[in-house]
Amino acid sequence: MTTRTINIEKVGQISLTINDRSRRIRLSVKSDGEIVVSMPRNAKVEDAIRFVESKTDWIVKQQSKAQAGLTLFAPESCFKTKFHQLAITKGNTDRVYNRVGNGVIQIFIPDKVNHELPKVQEFIKNTLIDVMRWEAKIYLPKRLKELAEKHGFRYQDVSIKNTKTRWGSCSFTNNINLNLHLMRVPEHLIDYVLLHELAHTVVKNHGEKFWLLLEQCYPNSRKADKEMNNYRTQTF
Repeated sequence: MTTRTINIEKVGQISLTINDRSRRIRLSVKSDGEIVVSMPRNAKVEDAIRFVESKTDWIVKQQSKAQAGLTLFAPESCFKTKFHQLAITKGNTDRVYNRVGNGVIQIFIPDKVNHELPKVQEFIKNTLIDVMRWEAKIYLPKRLKELAEKHGFRYQDVSIKNTKTRWGSCSFTNNINLNLHLMRVPEHLIDYVLLHELAHTVVKNHGEKFWLLLEQCYPNSRKADKEMNNYRTQTF
């Protein structure tokens, strides 16, 4: 078998496999949204491309199913970071592009382009990640330092990461990692996560001593901990 990657304007990147066992062109969409095409050796690539283009609507539906549980961004979407708000506009343009400034993350999409296409959604998501990373690097280290000085905590370094499962972590040597997705949760919960990790510089487990210490710095900390369950570290 021979596999190559090609780009088709209407659907984006696909994996094209020439398979001696294939008798006809076959199309599938994997659970991660990847488009896979298998074709006989004697078939023409142009035929495979036309076949894929004829199945555009089906591909979009399958990829949307693959993204079940994840955010699908549309012109009517309401998405806010700590310092910006998303605005998606469809109009007379020949490409998808962004413009960030004055508190707005502006995404421009051509009228003729389906905003649900994976390549468009990926562009929007990458833009949001870039903006949140920028915000997080400016805001979180400064706020962490303020809270540490206020409550007498000491830590080593602080890193901003795009992690899938944790809002934050504190290493044995008191290096603190913070998730850039904190930029889309309420400010009081950002403080809760920062103080949670700062408390781990003193107590490395979640025992009673840890919660007593955290409660001194952040009253009703267990309530805040439960409130964090309303937010997911990865929604797109």
